[in-house]
Amino acid sequence: MNNLPLLNDCASLCWWLAGLVLPPWRKNWAFHPAFVSKRIALLEQTLNVVLLHRTTRRVTITEEGERIYEWAQRILQDVGQMMDELSDVRQVPQGMLRIISSFGFGRQVVAPALSALAKAYPQLELRFDVEDRLVDLVNEGVDLDIRIGDDIAPNLIARKLATNYRILCASPEFIAQHGAPKHLTDLSALPCLVIKEPRSSFWCLAITQ
Repeated sequence: MNNLPLLNDCASLCWWLAGLVLPPWRKNWAFHPAFVSKRIALLEQTLNVVLLHRTTRRVTITEEGERIYEWAQRILQDVGQMMDELSDVRQVPQGMLRIISSFGFGRQVVAPALSALAKAYPQLELRFDVEDRLVDLVNEGVDLDIRIGDDIAPNLIARKLATNYRILCASPEFIAQHGAPKHLTDLSALPCLVIKEPRSSFWCLAITQ
């Protein structure tokens, strides 16, 4: 495997014969005859064949050189196609993307955003699941978990997307029956319906007015 020919050496042979086939990363390569001659000589040494007949008056290609030239053209064209396809893959998102979210938040917020994502990138295959439970991303093959809460495992990479505000409120009927609380400690004596997310155990209350 250490004696494989270099692509630049194959390109030198092609350039010498046709001047057309260059590797994509050498489009602006300024070929100098002495440099090309050296690279072809190295290619001959690597392949252990004579590619060119050299005399004081002219240089001609051998039968082996013709065969190597045809192979080199195909190899360079395949490499060019590979690089073009890789460039397209890097620029356009595609493939399977599995996303999971909590039931309520997923239906109301995440699902509409995914519809827009699918329209923008039709090559993406989206799989969206709603689960009100802790998910093992690695073992369950999940790419992205969009949740409300701050209980993040240390081995995961998390990014804050938005701030989720909760408000403490009461109906006029409730106030008329129980009275308005004057202090946070008054809440413990009142019948409250508290929403608790699986990953968030505490409410942080602040006075906004």
